Amino acid sequence: MERIDRNNRTVCPSPEISAYIDGELSPHDELELETHVAGCGVCAEDLNLQKSFLNALDCSLDDETKIELPKNFTRSVVANAESRVSGLRRPHERRNAAFICTALIVFALFALGSSADKTFAATATIIDKVFAVVMSAGHVIHDVALGSTIIFRSLASKFLLESGVTIVVFLALLGLSLYLFSRLLVRFQRT
Repeated sequence: MERIDRNNRTVCPSPEISAYIDGELSPHDELELETHVAGCGVCAEDLNLQKSFLNALDCSLDDETKIELPKNFTRSVVANAESRVSGLRRPHERRNAAFICTALIVFALFALGSSADKTFAATATIIDKVFAVVMSAGHVIHDVALGSTIIFRSLASKFLLESGVTIVVFLALLGLSLYLFSRLLVRFQRT
């Protein structure tokens, strides 16, 4: 139960006193500590100090001074923890993941062996079709933007030249649309 230092002197078991107070010692170790405390004034004083500290702590936390947490405390702690999860990641984690994925793809290609040409042909066909769909969507977006610009330009030339108020309204709408577009970009960057 007692520890012995390098010079073979007995060192009082202060960690065991805390375990004794908490009821974590086995009956044999508890009996040894009680015997030691009966003969050691330093350990007896330490035991009394720890007991008085725990009594003072217990008295300060009685039912009258009960601390009430806000109703949404758990929700705010969870939201805060979830929002900071990205801060726990290492800075180069994505690069390492990309490297591992690339290595797995190369390994899979070597594992395919002689049937790799069929796999490449099928993959090239799929990529070609996806590229065609993306290009079609790009052409549609381009055509809609071009048509809107032509219509807007013809309407603007008619109204802008007639009055100074319409110029102000036009500029205000342009500023508002640019502001809303920037907010939309910020929202997409967060997700």
